[in-house]
Amino acid sequence: MARILIENGLVVTVDGARNMYPGGAVLVEDGRVAAVGTSVDPDVRRAVDEVIDAEGCLVMPGLINLHQHHWYVLFKGLADGMLLEDWITDLVFPLVSRLDAQAMRVASWQCGLEMLATGTTCSLNHSVTVTTPEIVEAIVAPQAELGMRQIFAKELRCRNPRFAAHPLTLDESLAAFAEEARRWDGAHGGLVRMGMVIEANAHWTASGMSTEELITRGYQLARDLDLKISSHIAGGTFSLEKGFLKHLRDTGRTDVRYLMQLGVLDERWILAHGIHCTELDLEQMAHVGASLVYTPTSESIRGGGIGPIANAVRLGIVTALGTDGPMVDYTDDMLEQIKACVLFQHQRHLDPTRLSVEQAIEMATIDSARAAGLDAEIGSLEVGKRADIAVFDMRRPHVGPLLRPLSAFVCAGKGSDAKVVLVDGEIVYRDGAFPHCPDHREVLREAEAIGRSIAERAGLSARMASPWPVHAAPAARRHPAHV
Repeated sequence: MARILIENGLVVTVDGARNMYPGGAVLVEDGRVAAVGTSVDPDVRRAVDEVIDAEGCLVMPGLINLHQHHWYVLFKGLADGMLLEDWITDLVFPLVSRLDAQAMRVASWQCGLEMLATGTTCSLNHSVTVTTPEIVEAIVAPQAELGMRQIFAKELRCRNPRFAAHPLTLDESLAAFAEEARRWDGAHGGLVRMGMVIEANAHWTASGMSTEELITRGYQLARDLDLKISSHIAGGTFSLEKGFLKHLRDTGRTDVRYLMQLGVLDERWILAHGIHCTELDLEQMAHVGASLVYTPTSESIRGGGIGPIANAVRLGIVTALGTDGPMVDYTDDMLEQIKACVLFQHQRHLDPTRLSVEQAIEMATIDSARAAGLDAEIGSLEVGKRADIAVFDMRRPHVGPLLRPLSAFVCAGKGSDAKVVLVDGEIVYRDGAFPHCPDHREVLREAEAIGRSIAERAGLSARMASPWPVHAAPAARRHPAHV
């Protein structure tokens, strides 16, 4: 494995002391950070295989997207104007039944490319479909081939009187899940980790897709396998007729309270969204050590509200960031989430001091790693940790003067300013190129064709139409003749 030196950049370690090194250096050896600081010994520099000049660049831990759904990438732009509940019934349900292994595979390639190209080196892929072993492989293998780190959180569902279409009983589902966990956890040299999805919120339990027995027995299996559990929580709109508030009125309990009543909520749970968490919910989460994932742009585009994230951070809850998925808010850019996190929390509290840029960066790096149980390996640039590193060019014209570099770059820069990205000490993205996917444009073309075909077969062609007049170019211009 190549010995790589990154030098002359602003090295932001996000280590315990939050050390920063202007004009600093990071030495990568055998897939790990071998040294980090102001400089390296000249003899060491002469012995490296490659030197990356990061002058004018931010060198930081690779960003960690702790909540996303990879196949959503196929359907960007279709959800304009839809509340979350309508989005689920009118968009997700018609599409999901038409997904096959090829669609899942191409979506995984495209999603991985988008994340790497914007500085994300690790993600938690929260499964919202019923997956067979073939489908799991179609999801996991492409991103592993790209060299990206991933946590695949496989769904746990089963057949019950209200979900009669599922092919497996609970006992069979638990056995099948355990088999997939044994197959994939630690695969591809440790780049693949497994997690479990247990949907325990009001929407899922009210629909019959989840039961108390499934939640409690799934939780026990996750403990036996030492896996994290991902769950959507306290999301949706405040409609009295549907969604979170309706189920709160019907049951008299919040989603967090439900898990507490079942006696399963602990540090193993990663709860996504939490838009409508009460202060008591947050106090209970803090008490048991559950983590929270904030997906700010996803919640805003659906009109779902702004979650109490600054309050969660103040209570000591490990709070991470995620994108949710490009069928919701059309982006996998984690730098955008860092900026939105700061802006939205200031807006919610009418207080520009509630959450700093530095805290939001922590949420996308070391805190995401802590929530995933991977903070001993990734999330900061420290000697001995895996060399997952993102190098962003801060000297692009749209960024401007860097009097206070982190604030300036987070608020004016973009994920696409990523210049070089390493995972496990290997360069997996550099200046628009992917070493393990030389024809990424063909992946994009196939993803677009598959997405369009599925949307049309699902009867959603109208959602691809523009409200503005569209005038197509003449055929000769669209398909130039070869002379």
